Amino acid sequence: MMKRLVLFTICLCWVIGGFAQEKEVLLVDYFSYTSKIGSSYPEQLRNAIIGGIAETGRLSVVDVDAEANLKIEAERRSSEGAMADETARTAQMKTMGANYLLTAHVANMDAVRKTLDNGSVYYDGIISFTVKVTNIADGSIKVSKQFDYSGLNAKTGDSREAAITATLGYIKTSMQKFVNDHFKLESTIVTIEQSDKKKGAVTVYVNCGSAVGIQKGQLFDVKMEKDVAGKKILTNIGTLKADEVQSEDMTLCKVTKGGKEILEANQEGRKLIVISGKQAGGLWKTMGTVLK
Repeated sequence: MMKRLVLFTICLCWVIGGFAQEKEVLLVDYFSYTSKIGSSYPEQLRNAIIGGIAETGRLSVVDVDAEANLKIEAERRSSEGAMADETARTAQMKTMGANYLLTAHVANMDAVRKTLDNGSVYYDGIISFTVKVTNIADGSIKVSKQFDYSGLNAKTGDSREAAITATLGYIKTSMQKFVNDHFKLESTIVTIEQSDKKKGAVTVYVNCGSAVGIQKGQLFDVKMEKDVAGKKILTNIGTLKADEVQSEDMTLCKVTKGGKEILEANQEGRKLIVISGKQAGGLWKTMGTVLK
């Protein structure tokens, strides 16, 4: 067992070492699930979650089961000794360079049979699971969130399998929002590229780009740091919208709100922090409980 664990550590260090340093590393563990579901659907869900998170470009995602040399064999997973030794396992993860561990429990993946007035039959998909992200450095829980897809928040199909598979299509959008909500990206305004006497700052450059998944349309909140009663607080003074991602660490943004405040703060030498918000264009439109 020790040899396998060492091999796993060495291989994962090699893989993580190839990622951009700007990104935090998210290690995706195996998922648990209720026995009535079986293993096939949870595995499809796991793949959808990994794909959705990876596509944001915000995190370096490592799937422990994606490569043969990273795979923890089934007998080790089910080994009573391995399951009991979580402290040693966590210590190994720290040496790997991973920042967070994502686990999930799948409570339900099914479909409800429905009949229309004309006698035709269809199925409504149902998916329910809880995602937990743990900070590997100190063991604290960064976020624990339940996702429920049913009724208007699910999709239909002409069979149970088709309805479940179709409902899995919502996972990508949900995971993009999940990353954007809980893995905020902080950067700074490098320079004000264009300004106007009436509008203030019109376009600015921020020091983040394609290396951390920034795309055209990404929105940013501009916050100014100030002292209040001896404490430093952040006040929202404006909004930016990514207009052109010019390199791995540089993006030209349009100022959509607070141009005067941003220009004034910049001229006064105030500390401005740019924090990623939702992507423009309705990507995060509300879908009932799915995206709450």
